[in-house]
Amino acid sequence: MKKNINILEGPIAGSLFWLALPVVLTSLISIGYNLIDTWFIGRYLGDEYVSAVAAGAFFINFGMCFCNIPKIGAQVLVAQSIGAKKISTARKYVRTSIYLCIILGLFYTIMVLIFHDSLIRLIGVREPLILNSANQFLVISSIGFVFLYTLITISAVINGEGDTTGPFIFNSMGLIINIILDIVFMKYMKMGVGGAALATVIAQIIACIGIFLYLFRKNSRFRKLRLFVLDGKMFYKRIVKLGLPNGINQALFSVFAIAIAGMIAKISENALGVQRLGVQFEAFSWNISIGLASAIATFTGQNYGAKNYTRLKKGYFIGLIWMLSVGFTIALIFIFGGKYLYGFFFKSPEMIALGVGYLSVLGFSQVFMCAEITTTGAFNGIGRTIEPTINSIVITSLRIPLAHFLIPLMGLSGIWWSISGTSILKGVISVTWFLWTLKKLLDSGEIGGSIG
Repeated sequence: MKKNINILEGPIAGSLFWLALPVVLTSLISIGYNLIDTWFIGRYLGDEYVSAVAAGAFFINFGMCFCNIPKIGAQVLVAQSIGAKKISTARKYVRTSIYLCIILGLFYTIMVLIFHDSLIRLIGVREPLILNSANQFLVISSIGFVFLYTLITISAVINGEGDTTGPFIFNSMGLIINIILDIVFMKYMKMGVGGAALATVIAQIIACIGIFLYLFRKNSRFRKLRLFVLDGKMFYKRIVKLGLPNGINQALFSVFAIAIAGMIAKISENALGVQRLGVQFEAFSWNISIGLASAIATFTGQNYGAKNYTRLKKGYFIGLIWMLSVGFTIALIFIFGGKYLYGFFFKSPEMIALGVGYLSVLGFSQVFMCAEITTTGAFNGIGRTIEPTINSIVITSLRIPLAHFLIPLMGLSGIWWSISGTSILKGVISVTWFLWTLKKLLDSGEIGGSIG
């Protein structure tokens, strides 16, 4: 894989491919953490413990709303600053984003430690074994939030610099460590779900330290970064301004997911584990999309900063075509291969049957979900983070009333269709909205804001 990619010149497809490949692989690693933990838990503890981890995972995912603020803000502003050849400004955004990671990570850790039991009960979990195991998993996982936020944000910053290989290496290292520790803690030390959570936390800490040291590597633009310097409020405001819409979107998305989880739990608490595992299968679609979206955000950000608007447009369309192909492929796998996917993790025929029903419905939305996420990256790159947020919040909120309407008619399938249908709608609106915005950009060159 290439370390030095010329984003502003040369063949667009080649530049975007080599920029995106390590980011996509890095994004897929996050699936690895979840799937590996789920596999070990299902193998050594049983299907009911998978449901427990699923309950705790909702609030780990909710915590990403805080992480997305420094991550999105820093990646976009660093990329734009580098494109405009303002390296000193880029360093200030990096420094500010690290401080924000520490503050927000500590805040959410404290909230989880205080309210973890109330949070788990919020989604309707009452069975003692699932409740206690979910609490244990969530509490231990919360210890790693500061390190997880910093790992993700620094990875995004280095991606914004145009180096996507480094983050891939260190995130891969974290995944390997997680696998080794899962075996040690769960198979040999019999630590249960707590062992799975602890393995992930330790892996995140080690990967975070590695990527932090890599930030100061010999050829890095950030080698001369003075960490213990406080920058002006302006830099915090700009990061928050760009990242907050995405953070709000993630928070509300998680709230809607929790509400949906409550509906599922009322029908069957085991179905909660099935749906959560299904989301991890879906993560192949949206993590590949997120990876490419991150690359596109860097590509569009640097070209936007350099005012290469025509190159920006071509890069977006190339990336969109790639992701439509990925979404179609995954859709076919979900619709026709659900039995085999769930059979690898579950032993119960009932659980496998529930899973097949879930994936057969969600398969129809994969192409559109890929389109939406990829387009969000393009929006982020030009500094327009509000538009995709509005689209996501408004349409996702429709899942709740739609599910209430469909449940009496279709049971659990009604919930699955409420998720799939709204994802389809979001994809159509997102692409249409961006094409209109892109036309304005090409006509006037007035979209976006100052980078300092």
